[in-house]
Amino acid sequence: MDNGAPVELTMTIIDRISRELSDGTIILPDGGYGKRDFKAEHGGFVNTPGAWPMYSDAAGVGEHQIPEAVEHARAIGIPTDFTSDGQAIFTSRAHRKRYCEAIGLFDRSGGYSDPQRCHR
Repeated sequence: MDNGAPVELTMTIIDRISRELSDGTIILPDGGYGKRDFKAEHGGFVNTPGAWPMYSDAAGVGEHQIPEAVEHARAIGIPTDFTSDGQAIFTSRAHRKRYCEAIGLFDRSGGYSDPQRCHR
């Protein structure tokens, strides 16, 4: 019965393909029809591509070090803000890469656009 309430389904890819019609409509277990809500499925995540700003503990500092870290970031030409508890705030992927590489941090699991190990 279609009452307009959201229905959450968990299924295998094969099940989804067998339930999905050519216009994207999905046949529900009760025989009704529904549409996927991509925003609900993929929204609200933190620290994923497109989810900026990113807050970083690893690149963060102690609360008492925030003024010094802000000044250092400005001095090296990569202005970076910090939360009140010391997390670094990155505004973009490029900002994260530049700042982390400048202070000697790198992402072991990252790709080419992530902070890389600098061999000095």
